[in-house]
Amino acid sequence: MEQYDVIIVGGRAGGHFCGHDPEGGSSRFEGGHFEKGNPIEKRICPKRRTGSAWAAGPATSPPAFAGAGAFSDGKLSLSPDVGGELAEVLGYGETQDLIREVDQVYLRFGAGEQVYGLDQPDKIRAIRKKAIENDLKLIECPIRHLGTEVGFGIYQKIEKHIVEELGVTIHFRTPITGFIIEGGQVKGVRTAEGEARGDKVLVAVGREGSQWLSDQCDRNDIAADVGKVDIGVRLETRNEIMEEINQCLVRGQVGLLHANL
Repeated sequence: MEQYDVIIVGGRAGGHFCGHDPEGGSSRFEGGHFEKGNPIEKRICPKRRTGSAWAAGPATSPPAFAGAGAFSDGKLSLSPDVGGELAEVLGYGETQDLIREVDQVYLRFGAGEQVYGLDQPDKIRAIRKKAIENDLKLIECPIRHLGTEVGFGIYQKIEKHIVEELGVTIHFRTPITGFIIEGGQVKGVRTAEGEARGDKVLVAVGREGSQWLSDQCDRNDIAADVGKVDIGVRLETRNEIMEEINQCLVRGQVGLLHANL
């Protein structure tokens, strides 16, 4: 049986940030990181084989370290106002601090310096005024644009840092079959190879593993709530209007307050 200070389940963004020191220090700890897919260096974007993003599709991309983010367009939303309920749980200020910490990690490992949505305040103010005049709510969300597949190189460096500098052991191709629960607390995990215990167990399986986690909670009578999902509505408009918005916001999110549809 393996014993760790911390056990991390899942190798998507949430998982690898659990195993990362956001301060950029060299503090090491006995960590066991369990990922059911491959390490990032063994991943290949399906489009490179098929020649078509449509033919590749999400189903042909198996779970692996960094998830879909390794081959995505790489846009980081730097606002607590979008993407989930963290601000409601932790508070707005603390959520902002965590976003800054994560953003600094991306910068440290190769993200570009430019942030869209902060550099033209006069134009943003004018767009905000137009939204108010038309009974719309504009959610301003600064964006750091990594660029297509730039994330692949960033996550390679993060994986190397977690293993070589922080001393975390990553068990690839090792799915979790269940949790070890004693006295109402999760004390470890079970795999096909055996058991592993830890002082803390952090579960960050991401979207692909959400159904598995829900089933585990039901099986072990663990109370769990389903998180909110942001749903976007695409509105087609003239290029002249969108060009003005995109120049200073890149991703202007507009919520309809009063809609006559």
